[in-house]
Amino acid sequence: MKTSQKATRLNAISTFISGIGILAFQKQLMAIFETSDNVPFLVVGSVITFFSLTMFIEIKKQRALAILWIITQDLLFVLASTYVLITQPFNISETGYLLIGLFLIPIIFFIIYQSIGLAKIDSKNGTRIKTLSFKRKVRANKSRVWEVISDVANYHEVAPNIDSSTVISGEKKGMVRSCSHGKDSWTETCTLWEDEKQYSFTVNTGAPDYPYPLKSLKGTWIVNESSDNKNDIVMIFEFEYKSYLQNILIHPLIKHRFTKVCTKLLDNWQHKIE
Repeated sequence: MKTSQKATRLNAISTFISGIGILAFQKQLMAIFETSDNVPFLVVGSVITFFSLTMFIEIKKQRALAILWIITQDLLFVLASTYVLITQPFNISETGYLLIGLFLIPIIFFIIYQSIGLAKIDSKNGTRIKTLSFKRKVRANKSRVWEVISDVANYHEVAPNIDSSTVISGEKKGMVRSCSHGKDSWTETCTLWEDEKQYSFTVNTGAPDYPYPLKSLKGTWIVNESSDNKNDIVMIFEFEYKSYLQNILIHPLIKHRFTKVCTKLLDNWQHKIE
């Protein structure tokens, strides 16, 4: 099981037990906190229990954006509790405030553990290189599919995140094309070309106007023949962020946006091909 799955599962189980515990032992907690009001325990216990149930969903799904939201909620809870510990606005016992502080220890652990797991999502084992892949089956012969997806000079006509794409030198392997989006522009170099099979482009992420926080980016487009008149278009993107924290803070957002872009791109290709 991956680090992120382990962290999510452990966090979900621990949070569920805590929520149920608060609800089941609220009378005992009221005595410890020296308060006659059980509403805070009902509210906190119910919210924590519900929060744990949402985490159980992510054990298998492992959606980067959802996991970032879980970490954010944990962090907000820690910040709010820290404020309560510092200002002590409630008329409760010192033991009650101590329990609040102790309750934060496992939450801080899960914030760190899940952040480490989130940073590893979509990464190649032992590296900081992320891999995202997308696939679409289309009804057409292999030559037709290749003809459409290998039209790299007109890539902007199907890619919603590119306004223009122009081949400025060479052809096939070694080809260089210039791409732009709004005021941003960059070049890409073809590093692999196998007719009617696949091609790859490496992006010059060091260009002054390159819009994404990436250290490197390589895209590979593949045609896999699955039957006489059906073929799979496969797109594989390998990239690395400039800093480690971007794997946690930026990757879920970029993955969400990139998935929408690639889905639209495949829709446009499929429409042209079929």
